[in-house]
Amino acid sequence: MKRGNLDFSAIDTTTGFTARDGGVAGIHEKILSNDLDMTAGTGCRTRLLRLDPDCETPEAHTHPYWEEIYMLEGEMIVGDGNGGERIVPSPSYACREPGFMHGPVRTETGCLMIEFSWYPEKG
Repeated sequence: MKRGNLDFSAIDTTTGFTARDGGVAGIHEKILSNDLDMTAGTGCRTRLLRLDPDCETPEAHTHPYWEEIYMLEGEMIVGDGNGGERIVPSPSYACREPGFMHGPVRTETGCLMIEFSWYPEKG
């Protein structure tokens, strides 16, 4: 779904998710709006992310765009970058600038998040 003016509409947070690209089993997404162009380094995306119980990402990572996440349901266990972990319950919020190393994450209970991603404006 491209970005544009969208009026309020009901969002089903239980169905309509698809497996997220990236090869990690148990992560599903529902795109709400998207014109994020990773080749051009422009645009933004809003999506729901659902992590199944016992889902785990393999390693910490970065990306070249801003990312804001608001956790709506459940909890995540987040790596602290020094070999430790901390539990992040819902509701929780994170904002990450381009290039910020984060993860890995796992969840025992599963969780639901809304994610806003965008490239800084060029110029």
